[in-house]
Amino acid sequence: MSAALYLARKKMKIVLISPEFGGQAAKSAEVENYLGYTKISGPELTTKFTEHIEAIGVETKTAEVKSVAKKDSSFEVKTSDEALESKSVIVASGKTPRKLNIPGEKELLGKGIGYCATCDGPLFKDKVVTVIGGGNSALDAALEMEKYAQKVYVINLNEYFQGDEIRKDRVKNSEKIEVINKAQTLEAIGSQFLEKIKYKDLSTNTEKEIASSGMFVEIGWQPATEIVQNLVELNNLKEIKIDRENKTSVEGIFACGDVTDIKEKQIIIAAGEGAKAALSAWKFIVTRKEIG
Repeated sequence: MSAALYLARKKMKIVLISPEFGGQAAKSAEVENYLGYTKISGPELTTKFTEHIEAIGVETKTAEVKSVAKKDSSFEVKTSDEALESKSVIVASGKTPRKLNIPGEKELLGKGIGYCATCDGPLFKDKVVTVIGGGNSALDAALEMEKYAQKVYVINLNEYFQGDEIRKDRVKNSEKIEVINKAQTLEAIGSQFLEKIKYKDLSTNTEKEIASSGMFVEIGWQPATEIVQNLVELNNLKEIKIDRENKTSVEGIFACGDVTDIKEKQIIIAAGEGAKAALSAWKFIVTRKEIG
């Protein structure tokens, strides 16, 4: 959305395509480090972003991009229902949540299992909920669910949490949250909805079960690079490799945000990278001979 905003101000003809708008930021419970907002929820912040691009007239399409292909001096972007041609492409697809890949996860998705506590938290009012993970995402999910749930378990594969000290202290001091460290999640069990979770206690090497109506998987994110994985150069983490001007290995394709190999993954950094990518794409287009 930041890239679209900058291009719109340059009077470029653009279209912003995504199956959903807001990305990872919209799934954040609270944002306390975006300049201008002392504290704001992720959904509220991304609503502000959306209102901004709508006010300036950015065209949006709610669709899934299936592929991006180079065609002589242009690019073809295929979505679920159409093909678009453009002089340049900016990939800002962010990351998607990693899955546990355990029995029952796929079958019970949306039936107690989810990947966004901020989105689905209110559905579990006064119920027992489990969060899987040991980083900031898991800590945020546990603290978000504390507002609604009767009880919150956190199953952490490691011996200690890897998140920020402030978040760890909040979880530690919560009367509703119980942490299970050194535990490997094995299976999600339920007939029509999630009923319990099986895990292995790695300290004793024994399998155990806990009753739980909800399970939020918060074990990290992976770059959403499938649409360009055979087109641009990726690093060993499958992130798009870019230079200081957000150029990829293919002339005319730019990338920005968490889908790239930039070192830090933060909302404000991604927004800045979007602005950079837009300015680079604008410069690329206006300096070509076949402008029109």
